[in-house]
Amino acid sequence: MYISSAEIDGDKIKLKYSDDSLDSCNDKVSLTSEQFPRPELYEAWNAMKKHVLELVKPLQEFENVSFFKVELFNYSDNMPAQIKLHGVGTYEKRNLLEFKTQRILVEGGLQLIVAYLIDELTLFARGRRAQMNLFEKTEKPVKVVEEPAS
Repeated sequence: MYISSAEIDGDKIKLKYSDDSLDSCNDKVSLTSEQFPRPELYEAWNAMKKHVLELVKPLQEFENVSFFKVELFNYSDNMPAQIKLHGVGTYEKRNLLEFKTQRILVEGGLQLIVAYLIDELTLFARGRRAQMNLFEKTEKPVKVVEEPAS
C-alpha cells in the first residue's frame, strides 16, 4: 500500500492511497471516515509533529502549531523519500496562518516516525479502528443449555 496523503481534521480522517492488493495497483483509493483510529495513529502523528517542529525553524515562531495533512512523495522500498505538511499556526494571540512546508527529506529519526505513521495509516485503511477490526467477524457466545436427563 502506498499512501499519498493523510488528513486528520477534527473527527474525520481522509486517506488517499494505492493498494497493490487490488487488481489494478494504479487505482487510487480515497477513504473518508469519522470512526476513531487506534491511539497509536495519534501517537505517530504527534511524534511526526514534534520532530518536524525541531527541523523547520520558522514554525518555532508560532505560539501554537497543528498539522492537519501530510503528503508522501517518491516511494522507494515502501518508504517515501519526502513529506510535505499542511498546518495552521497561531501568532499574536489568536491570529491564524495556514501554511504548507516545503518537501522535507525523510531520513534519520524522521524515517522511523514516518514508517510508524504509515503502518498505522495502513491498519486504519484495512479496517483496524479504536473499537474493533471492521473486517473480522466477531463470534457471539453460545449459551449452552443442558436438558434434564429422562
